[in-house]
Amino acid sequence: PVLAHISFPPKASERKSVYRWAIILSALSPTDRQTCMLVSRTFRYAVYLSAIHILSSNYAGRRLDLILEQHPRNMTNFWPYLRLRMAEVSERRHAFKRSFLGQYTDLIGYDPLSEHLWTSPDDEKQVDVTIRFVLTRMWFATSIGAYGHDASTWSRCVIQDVREVVKGEIWQIIAQDNRTGESWSYYVLEATCEVIGRPPSSQSEDTLGYCLRADWTAWISQQSRAPLDTGPASLLACVKWSNNEDYHRGISKAWLRRVQDQDADSIAKKCVAERYILASVVANGISGQWMSTSAMAQEFAGLPGQDALGSRTVGRAVNTVNMFLPAHHHIESVHFATSTGEALHGAVAVVQTPGREYYVLRDNGMQVGCEEEGIPEVWQRILGCDTLGRARHACTVRPS
Repeated sequence: PVLAHISFPPKASERKSVYRWAIILSALSPTDRQTCMLVSRTFRYAVYLSAIHILSSNYAGRRLDLILEQHPRNMTNFWPYLRLRMAEVSERRHAFKRSFLGQYTDLIGYDPLSEHLWTSPDDEKQVDVTIRFVLTRMWFATSIGAYGHDASTWSRCVIQDVREVVKGEIWQIIAQDNRTGESWSYYVLEATCEVIGRPPSSQSEDTLGYCLRADWTAWISQQSRAPLDTGPASLLACVKWSNNEDYHRGISKAWLRRVQDQDADSIAKKCVAERYILASVVANGISGQWMSTSAMAQEFAGLPGQDALGSRTVGRAVNTVNMFLPAHHHIESVHFATSTGEALHGAVAVVQTPGREYYVLRDNGMQVGCEEEGIPEVWQRILGCDTLGRARHACTVRPS
């Protein structure tokens, strides 16, 4: 919003106690502050300045710092900006509670974000990335069983902070176990929020084998030095696929031409397609032991790999991020409706590949069903949809 100067401020000689009054007034209700504005010009001025104290207490971060650098604190009416930030938090909370993930976490009594993080203090994308990370952890727990015998492990951590490491590509997640108080930190992909490793400062304490690989360390370092005018390279540039003539980064060139219009629906579908690509590459491209693209392709085909870890060639290549997309995950098209034209659930999309259709989560591109079997019952109950991905009812599943 446009921030105007405070009109009719008191004389400079009358401002000695105004800052103390501003702190006191910041704790009052809006109604009481409105009443205080009628007392005198000094009180009116203090009410205006109280917005600064509320912002500093509840919305501290890089976003607020940038605003304060642009406007003088003692002569600017910050109430429009404060109301904007308050409305922003309220809208985000309500949108999350209406979503299937919000209903699910509410059902199990889990609040995944710290209070301060809801304000997105440093970047407007912080809440979106955090919620995607929670979704991805839930997906692994539900679809893979990645947390061993304790299925509730994923729901015990509260995300304290998220920080962008490589613009548009890599984020750092900082969380705390709400039972043990233990804190931990990971680097994740922005598109899928899949973990790639622990940041260098945490690796000395790493006992779980999540050290950041040399290829990711080198890629992050390289992209962090990218010129501001060009920005970092897309991670999709690291993806290799088998049919370069008909596919661009694993996505049908013919379909990309059909959705080249920059309307909201086309943009959303292309975004889902890119997330699906990164969610479907061979696992070793993201984490685990480093492998060359050819070795991943050979291993996926059931052939012995040819990476000789002691060779000079591999020694030089190990600093290169390699991702291999199997041919059966090449994308022909993405749809937000069934073949009969019925709208899919707002969190579900259909990805058409050369062999079959997959049901995926729009927000991280991960699979929740396929053409032959539909969406399994557990995801139907979590999402509130039927086997064909059509919206049906609210989340009802309670984890065992």
